Amino acid sequence: MDVRPLISVAGCFLIYLAVGTILTFGNLTPYLTSYLRARVKKDITYEETSWIFYAFISTCSMLYFGGKLGGVIGRRWTIIIGSCIFSFGIAVTYWSIQHSLEATIITYGVIDSLGLLFCFGHPIVTAIEWFPTKKGLVTGIVTSGFALSPLLMNSVQTFFVNPSNLQPASDGFFYNDEILESVPVLFLIMGSVVGGILLVGLLMYKELPRQLNQEETISSEITNVYETSRQSCSKEISESVTKDLDCITTINNKKVCASLEEDSADLKVDDKQPYSNYGVELHVSPKEALKMKEFYLLSIVCICSFYPYMFMNVFYKTYGQTFIQDDTFLSITGSVAGAIHAVSRVIIGLIQDKISYKLTILFLLGIMTVLLFTLVTTPYGGKVMYMIWICGLFTTFALTFVCIPAAVAEVFGTKHTAEIFGMVFFTSTVSFFLWSIVLHHLTLSLGWFAVFCVTASVSFVGILVTILFSETNHT
Repeated sequence: MDVRPLISVAGCFLIYLAVGTILTFGNLTPYLTSYLRARVKKDITYEETSWIFYAFISTCSMLYFGGKLGGVIGRRWTIIIGSCIFSFGIAVTYWSIQHSLEATIITYGVIDSLGLLFCFGHPIVTAIEWFPTKKGLVTGIVTSGFALSPLLMNSVQTFFVNPSNLQPASDGFFYNDEILESVPVLFLIMGSVVGGILLVGLLMYKELPRQLNQEETISSEITNVYETSRQSCSKEISESVTKDLDCITTINNKKVCASLEEDSADLKVDDKQPYSNYGVELHVSPKEALKMKEFYLLSIVCICSFYPYMFMNVFYKTYGQTFIQDDTFLSITGSVAGAIHAVSRVIIGLIQDKISYKLTILFLLGIMTVLLFTLVTTPYGGKVMYMIWICGLFTTFALTFVCIPAAVAEVFGTKHTAEIFGMVFFTSTVSFFLWSIVLHHLTLSLGWFAVFCVTASVSFVGILVTILFSETNHT
């Protein structure tokens, strides 16, 4: 048994586990904001420090260029460069957070994001190439590392910064010296841990060797079969064709009847599927993708799913602090939600392989919409209801980085998956920058209920758009 595919997928998983550290921002926000408020600027608020995360997401809008760079210098070198930048961005925040919020935005927001956009996408493509018939499953396995990161890092952050489980003051901020003094050092620890995980992941990461990549081999072989069959099926076609004049065996051991009348129809690419019946994968270039309606439908759905995902990652703990006075419990909630999110990515990827993208998306967006509309009722149910709702929401968030990338690979082919997904993702990151401004005013004027209603309405729009997505997609 060849273990190379499994080792490579495991390496891709570890790369995503490391870069998923950004998802711990919701747990880190109270400590980071409290430090800046006590040591740098006394009137800093959570709304201001949330711009660190918004800067991160805005920089991720250039994800397309990370995919493009991989096509120029290779995926491995692109990931290596991204890993160095990502680890450096976290570690250097040790100094920037002691100076100003603006410096922290640059290091932990912009530089960190630049590292991620070089690492993101390429591991998914590599994993799909190793397992081309299980796109949803391997995408779920790899990206589950991204979701599993909070389970590891939330515990590290809380144990190091607040081991005594001290509670914030009535205004929602920490003023204890033992907590505040630990915050800058935390970034050095996080940078070291992330760098170590990335190193191990890169050592395990291996791309499919070109001689094993069947794309060009199958394409040329099928072409030979087609041409020679039109010449009365000569007995000397190639090594991969049998001497039977009635039937030909291709290199993937599929038999094709060599009737001249049927060859043209059998070997013709099905115009309703992105793949032919004989394993020849067709690829759509990024420029061609812009002419297809599926690209825009996927982009809108990505916006409608990505915004609630990022919103809850930033504010789940801030909202929980309004009625739960237990910092350790809130951190545990984030860790459990992250673990469930990671498992759900694998399960949902498998479900999408078994049913379809459309049904999977409709199911997840429906649950997300209901939970967001009713999230404001969680104070009546206390800690238990709050944890159930947060974990339920994180379960649905798998669709952004599992369902949509797998759909992109299925509709447009795997050759340009990283670039096209980067283009789809671009619309989400740009729109999130606008949503942050809108929500800031809603939170100040109308409170949490209005914010949850707006967020739920966005996911409901995603349901309406998904209904328009055709089950069979032209390539």
